[in-house]
Amino acid sequence: MRHPVALVAATVAGLATILSGCVGIPSGSDPIPVTVVDEGSLADPGGEIQALAPRADLQPDEVVRGFLAASASNTRSRPVARQYLTPEQAQNWTDDAGVMVIERNFAAVPSRDGSEVTLTGRVVGRVNDAGVYASVDEELRQVLSLVQVDGQWRIDNPPPGVVLRVDDFRRAYVQYNLYFLDSTGTKVVPDPRFFLSGSVARANSLVEQLLAGPSPFLAPAVTTEFGPDVALASNVQEVRDLEVSLTGLGERSPASLQRLSAQLIWTLKQLSISLLTLRSDGQVVSVPGTGGVQGPDDWQSFDPDFVPANAVGHYLNEGAVWTVDGQRIPGPAGEGSYALASAGASAQQTMLAGVSESASGSTLLIGAYDGVLAPVLAGRSFTPPAWVEPTQDVWTVRDGNEVVRVPTGGQPQIVTTFDFGDRTPIRSLQISLDGTRAAVVAGGAGVAGLYVARVSRSGPTVALSGFTPLATGLRDVVDVSWATATQLFFLATDPADGRSKPWLISVDGAVLASQPLDNLPDEASGITASPGRPALASAAGSMYQLDGTTWTTLVRGLPFFPGTAPFYPG
Repeated sequence: MRHPVALVAATVAGLATILSGCVGIPSGSDPIPVTVVDEGSLADPGGEIQALAPRADLQPDEVVRGFLAASASNTRSRPVARQYLTPEQAQNWTDDAGVMVIERNFAAVPSRDGSEVTLTGRVVGRVNDAGVYASVDEELRQVLSLVQVDGQWRIDNPPPGVVLRVDDFRRAYVQYNLYFLDSTGTKVVPDPRFFLSGSVARANSLVEQLLAGPSPFLAPAVTTEFGPDVALASNVQEVRDLEVSLTGLGERSPASLQRLSAQLIWTLKQLSISLLTLRSDGQVVSVPGTGGVQGPDDWQSFDPDFVPANAVGHYLNEGAVWTVDGQRIPGPAGEGSYALASAGASAQQTMLAGVSESASGSTLLIGAYDGVLAPVLAGRSFTPPAWVEPTQDVWTVRDGNEVVRVPTGGQPQIVTTFDFGDRTPIRSLQISLDGTRAAVVAGGAGVAGLYVARVSRSGPTVALSGFTPLATGLRDVVDVSWATATQLFFLATDPADGRSKPWLISVDGAVLASQPLDNLPDEASGITASPGRPALASAAGSMYQLDGTTWTTLVRGLPFFPGTAPFYPG
């Protein structure tokens, strides 16, 4: 790994702890958002994880287990783990070539003569040499060869990279976001990466990886102000007042310098920096809007999770659009004139899209939030419309397999989809607030799965590609929503008890956690979430709001409101 990055917003161990149980909010508090990871305050434990050297006379399977345990050290090059290898392999082993994450329980079965040990179990994730995590569900079967060295068994064919149990991985690695730019250059987009914990050069690693560019998955959907000629002139020192000295910037427009600074600030403020000074070829760069010194609060307008203060939850009741305070929205959509089955609103609540269903089929309508909605497209069915805020598009899926976008004031356009295969029908499609990723629920009844894809734009051409399944181990995903730019909130069946439940998963699939169930009926059919807002669910024909660890009425002191198809603007 070029010792890349383990960088997101908390240690993986801390993130897993937070997500594994209920949201830690005092009972009786105001309704809280489903988001439980504070992406502005990362706490890298910083301590060294000690590894145990091999004892004398270990049996072959004990050598292999000891090697895996010692591989969980966060000491660079893992010198103790190398003691379990033959002298030649201890020199040649590339421990930084990636990580294979396996389940807690695995088997290490030696052959009769001890010359081989076979590892079996399940692989749940892989991290490449750039720190990018991929969620997988694969069989583990790996044969390790052992030989005698001075009377002790040693491994002679260690795999490239390291094999870590999921618990060891969470201790040894942390995650941060690198930040790139959306297609409009107005929002930063998180690109999660994993790095060894306890690094004394986190700031330098972050900047190096930022300059190296986005992950292959995200690259077609984002841009960056750091071209191939930009490089670090000197190491970034790990201090609260950082200085980043670059070469190769050349002449930049004020807008380019602002976008470049936004990428740096959003990436580095995860380390709780106080100030940032940017230099180009030794000279301090004065960035319009901040001058020569920038702070962590600069460039807030680039926030990928920004939602307007007045953005409130909505739902449908008898074809009319209501808000979570139990009021109809103004205009004909609030009066039920269109008999809507689903709807979506722009972030500023100025525009509305809805799907009207009848015996003859479905119609997509778009218009002013408080005004007349005009029909723009007909079909047998449409998924709930999703607004893409940076570009003001409306997205939906017609007839389960045709992804359509409607630009503001324009004609419907078919979105090209690549590598999705025959996983249709698509049951839900939701676009992230920054417009670069899509969360997709697809598959037949009872077997639908959860996918993430990227949204790439080249002039008027828009494509949806890179469909990646998130290996949740759950069944029949029903609905999905973006909780933050890096987390998805979704409904799926728990095979342990056959009940449909709300879950939270990181966008790379690295962390999955069940969410509170108290007071939520089994028949949950729709959910929605939004940064800084309480999660909403529809179940058994009524609307519920997540208040702390309990699903409650939308308005305290009032009965449950009848309703379905909840949504947040944007």
